[in-house]
Amino acid sequence: MSSYRIDELSVDQLDRISLPKFQRGFVWTKKKQEDFVQTLHDGYPFGTLLVYPENDNDKDAKLQLLDGQQRLSTIKKYRQDPLQFWKPLNRESYTSVYQSVKKMLPEGDKFTEPIFDKLVNSNPNKVAYWAMDSLSSKEDVKAAMQSIDDLKQQIRSFVNLEHLKVPMIVYLGGSAHIADVFANLNKGGVPLTKYEVFGAAWVNAAIRLRGAEESPLQDQLLQYVKNYYLDMRKQAEFDVDDFSEDELTQNRTVTLPEFGTALGQYVVDHLSALVPETTSAAPEIGFGLLGVAMNLDNRKLSSLNKYIQKIRDELEDILQKTERICNNLQSMFETLLRRFKSTGNDYENGLSSTFKTLSYFAALWDLDPSSEEYTTALSNIKAAYVYDAITSAWSSHGDQRLMEYCNSSRDYGTRISEEQFDQAFDQWIADQTPGINFGKDIKCLITIHANLSYLSASVPNGETFELEHIIARKRIDAADSSRPRHILGNSLGNCMYLPRGINNPKKDKTLYEINDHNRYSQLIKESQYFSEDEMQKAMQALTASDYESVNGLLRERSRQVAHTLVRALLKDSV
Repeated sequence: MSSYRIDELSVDQLDRISLPKFQRGFVWTKKKQEDFVQTLHDGYPFGTLLVYPENDNDKDAKLQLLDGQQRLSTIKKYRQDPLQFWKPLNRESYTSVYQSVKKMLPEGDKFTEPIFDKLVNSNPNKVAYWAMDSLSSKEDVKAAMQSIDDLKQQIRSFVNLEHLKVPMIVYLGGSAHIADVFANLNKGGVPLTKYEVFGAAWVNAAIRLRGAEESPLQDQLLQYVKNYYLDMRKQAEFDVDDFSEDELTQNRTVTLPEFGTALGQYVVDHLSALVPETTSAAPEIGFGLLGVAMNLDNRKLSSLNKYIQKIRDELEDILQKTERICNNLQSMFETLLRRFKSTGNDYENGLSSTFKTLSYFAALWDLDPSSEEYTTALSNIKAAYVYDAITSAWSSHGDQRLMEYCNSSRDYGTRISEEQFDQAFDQWIADQTPGINFGKDIKCLITIHANLSYLSASVPNGETFELEHIIARKRIDAADSSRPRHILGNSLGNCMYLPRGINNPKKDKTLYEINDHNRYSQLIKESQYFSEDEMQKAMQALTASDYESVNGLLRERSRQVAHTLVRALLKDSV
């Protein structure tokens, strides 16, 4: 007997479908959703769903969705608010009606597209009330109501939801294999990540948390798990099968995939200086951190479920170490990487990478936090963060390098020498190529330089500062408009935090041109800004298209900034 059968659903039957807990979040872009709606309008065939019935003998039984979440979510979103899809796909028709109604209103009346959209989504009575209240003549009232009604009809007829049939394949195999079926799906859509595969394969690996209020860290972890499913349900617009917030609160049992993702989200939230908040950050960090805790090679994370009992036994210890190391690293890096005058968790962490961050946890994990060895390693990590970036230490075989920190064949116990650091920076500077846009590495390095030098003690004149070109972009573009570029306008030597107003009006000012009453003299000195003579030479070289001279000045300042960085970073290293 076949393990599958072919069937179809009407749109009204979509509420029968729920998401298994191991399903992934909504990943289609707005453009992809719009393209799918266009496919429905054109009447073209689209991919089938793969579902599993809770009871195949009941024609109205609930169905677990194994594949097709994006298609089904888009259909449900379209049914709820078709205008948000119809509008960008029929922009000309929409604008024509919007403008015709707008012209009927008295001059000066505020009538924006959002206001018009709200009218289109309103019932006829509300449209009539608005028309009679806003328009001066009966003819305009009638014309406006007719235009809006015609537009609604166009939208309703764009996709005939009443007759739309959604094809599906019904899986009839054993329920024990549902997760395996999901894990093996990769049929041309958005591929499953390895963490989504782990989520499917380990759905039955359970971890029991302590009772409520017995461990604040475990309470936090449980809340992260709840938030994950609440967010998934909100984004996908489906119920999550086998998820009950009340039941989770009472039973306090999570699966290994839930624990890994929640642990990662804890790190993302508490180590925001180092870890950018991306869709992949939480599982990458969380599962990687469990690998560190179990001394398991990141390349072999697929076997992490074999360590489930050890994870259960060491659960509180894992959380306490994670909390302590997060606090130590956040305290150190937030002063280095915070963008100047930032009021939120706003950091320039362009030198960060997942394996690199995990190596800090690995190096500190088994050390006594009160020991000199722990203090030494922690103090050296700050310099290593920059040194490893400019030497591309983590650019390849990062998983292998991480394992060397896990097994202690590498550590952060040795101070990088000034000479070694200077030489690495000199080579990195020599390898820079011309351009005009600052890369994330330059932004990060300049932020560290600023926080350790000219903006560390006092704020000149209480102004707002932002990353800018020292030799203004406008001047460089005027002298070097060809492609490829010739000037190192994107270099370390041409970037710093400058007063916000300096480049806003004309985009070509230097500090010397606005240094009335020595307003910026201290900033010029402490930031290693070009001297007046150097700036004059740079401007003359730009005028003469003497790119070599301009680049010579930029490279020299790059070296000065780099060497200042080195000494500041190594100041507290042991």
